[in-house]
Amino acid sequence: MRKELEPYRKWFGEWSGSGVSKSNVAVSTRLSIQPRLAGHCIEFVVESMTPDSSRLVHGVIALLGVDPDSRLRMTVMSTIHGAMAMPVTPEDPGALAIEGESVVGNRVVVSLIEEDSGQLMLTSYWKPELPMDAEPVGFSNVKLSRVTVNHGD
Repeated sequence: MRKELEPYRKWFGEWSGSGVSKSNVAVSTRLSIQPRLAGHCIEFVVESMTPDSSRLVHGVIALLGVDPDSRLRMTVMSTIHGAMAMPVTPEDPGALAIEGESVVGNRVVVSLIEEDSGQLMLTSYWKPELPMDAEPVGFSNVKLSRVTVNHGD
């Protein structure tokens, strides 16, 4: 595995939890984090569904890898935002944060934060790129607990 990806190895496996998304819609979320392509990237698959009907609220498939300039970058496919290339932004050691622009012109900010309890907090918001002080039009806050572990060996 590439050394730039090593800090995220401890998250490999399945996670699940509940929270809110998109104008306070309750969601049940499943997150899968797996090494892919002989350790050249890490795959993140997120499915957030309504708890009562299991209707998909938001789905994401993303690959985290290292670009030719040795920067971490995530290629993201989202049911809400479409395709995006999102660089990793400097953050705390126990977190992964990405930010970028969607195909419809929204600024999308996503953080996956490791909490002291061993859980992961998945947060995001999106808002129009302009004006700079625009209010978010959507968000997600979900606390995730580990279901299974994959050491990626």
